[in-house]
Amino acid sequence: MGAGCHQLFLTRRGVNDMGAIHEETANRSPVPGVHKGLGRGPADHRNSAGRAGFGPAASGFHHVAGTDQRGSLAGREQGVDGVFVQERAPGVRAGFGSAAGASGVHRQEVGRGRGDKEEGTQEMKTLVVAQQKGGVGKTSSVVHLAFDFLERGLRVAVIDLDTQANASFTLAQYKIEARASGFFGPVPADGWRGAAAADGDGARLALIEADPELANAVFLPLDKAKQNLKANLKALAGQGFDVCLIDTAPGLGVALVAALYAADCVLSPIELEAYSIQGIKMMLTTIMNVRKENAGLQFLGMVPSKVDARNPRHVRHQVELQAAYPKLMAPASIGLRSSIADALASGVPVWKIRKTAARKATHEVRALAAYVFEKMEIAQ
Repeated sequence: MGAGCHQLFLTRRGVNDMGAIHEETANRSPVPGVHKGLGRGPADHRNSAGRAGFGPAASGFHHVAGTDQRGSLAGREQGVDGVFVQERAPGVRAGFGSAAGASGVHRQEVGRGRGDKEEGTQEMKTLVVAQQKGGVGKTSSVVHLAFDFLERGLRVAVIDLDTQANASFTLAQYKIEARASGFFGPVPADGWRGAAAADGDGARLALIEADPELANAVFLPLDKAKQNLKANLKALAGQGFDVCLIDTAPGLGVALVAALYAADCVLSPIELEAYSIQGIKMMLTTIMNVRKENAGLQFLGMVPSKVDARNPRHVRHQVELQAAYPKLMAPASIGLRSSIADALASGVPVWKIRKTAARKATHEVRALAAYVFEKMEIAQ
């Protein structure tokens, strides 16, 4: 198909795990969606200080997956019959077909895709941090992964593909001359040699900052955006970087889809609120669509972020998510902590914030970084 009518359909895909989609089982098991009305129930004014709630927390959450009682997450599941990402000028749109009702993703697990990369190769690994909902902790994850990997002695490149440029703000001291929009154009003549020109820590951490021209990516044909980004990442890898971390904007667009096509791994932070959880459906189906061309894309899982342990709704949703998607949840979560916001505003990792409360945040962030480092199998 031409670029102008490029379509990626996902229709009742059979899936073995999050790393392998089996063609022979196609048309037998649909990709499920996260039900609407997640955990929705009558307002619990005792637990929500007078605000509309999502019902009282259920006892015995091991029953969640098999019941439609108490408004539990898994009890109102809605499948997706025909899910597609379709390129139309000026950008990429997502549509959803009829409900199918069967469950498939609940049995899946975090794992490697069907890539054919040779064992022992030490090429640059690329991680996209993505979620089609804003304010869920994507930038915080990218920034803290970058700082942690830097301290491990890795050479780290960070590409900010979000025009809000929050990662660019926090990592401003590490910026180089390159701009993110350039990665959607032809490979520069110097092959991104400027990315390795800085001294000190700047030689090991390079920020390719977001710029105003990045907004024009929505007008690019998807095929061209994919090809250019992949070629530029290959050239960047030639400058000796061990890992590239890509921050993305919320919503489905050309930049996000192109990044997923070029990536080795994807991580999805989620907030434990209804709108964010509903975005799980879109994110998972987008990943499965992309795997038709990037079969090696490894999903590292969903990471609960900004978790308020004092909020009964957050506690309930986290337990319900774990019950509904036990093998799709990363073994880490990040609490709602002011010390993380302080760190992002100061351009430093949270472990450099001199507050007692920062210790807990440091433990959580370090645990996430250790998990990602291990799963990505980054060579040192």
